[in-house]
Amino acid sequence: MKDREKQWIDNLRILEKHLEKNEKWLQRPEEKIKTFEKNAANWNRDFNKKISDLEESMKYLEKRMEN
Repeated sequence: MKDREKQWIDNLRILEKHLEKNEKWLQRPEEKIKTFEKNAANWNRDFNKKISDLEESMKYLEKRMEN
C-alpha cells in the first residue's frame, strides 16, 4: 500500500509542477486568445497576398506561352 500511495503523491506533485508553469496562461486566456487570433489573421493576410501574387504570375506566364 505504501508504494501505491507514494506513486499517487509523486503523480500529484508532477501535475502541480506542470500547472504552476502554465499558470500565467491560465490567468489571462482572453488576452492570449486575442493575441493568437491577431497573429493568425496577420499570417493569413500575408499568405493570401503571396498566393494572389503567385496566381497573377502564373496567369502572366500562361499568356506569354500562348503568344
